[in-house]
Amino acid sequence: MTASVDGEISALVQEPIQEFLVYEAVDRSSALIFVADDEMRYLAVNSKACEVLGYTREELLSLQVTDIAVAAEAGDLYREMMRTRSQEGDVNLRTKDGDLLPFFYSASEVRVAGMKYWVSVGFVSPDLLEKVGQLETALLSRVVIEQAKGVIAGRHGLDLSEAFEVIRSAARSERLKLRDLARLIVESATTPPAVARRLNGPDAKAPAMR
Repeated sequence: MTASVDGEISALVQEPIQEFLVYEAVDRSSALIFVADDEMRYLAVNSKACEVLGYTREELLSLQVTDIAVAAEAGDLYREMMRTRSQEGDVNLRTKDGDLLPFFYSASEVRVAGMKYWVSVGFVSPDLLEKVGQLETALLSRVVIEQAKGVIAGRHGLDLSEAFEVIRSAARSERLKLRDLARLIVESATTPPAVARRLNGPDAKAPAMR
């Protein structure tokens, strides 16, 4: 057998092996990979996408892009990607359980055997999701604390810094979270007893409770 023939046989053997290895690498990648057509129908997804979203592969392939990317502008983004042939950005993906996960992706047109497909590759960051949740909680807490300061200041003739000190000292003495006491102040028609005690105590700067 000549070296030329040996080379041809080797190439024939290596090609399916290479295809298999590439498939395995893509399917087991840490990235989420989606392939869809012009009608936004999923044609292929990798194992990571199924794992993260909680669907079987068959379930995902029965859905459309806008079933998973649930933002109101998702359809417009997809059409813009088709027009420009590539796109980078972030959208929320909805899992089978209904949770929303931030997905950071890069998408582009791919042609296989003359057919056009759209491939999106990206990552979901649980750490980022947790930080976003923490930031949202902190922001909401700050808003309700500011509202509570305004309520106490208005009811008892205090300035905002005095109102905050009253609320904070009341939360400490009652072993309450500041945001929980603030929410109680905002939601109550009268001043909560924990705050009233601070207002009427020996060090109070404010007039009696109203």
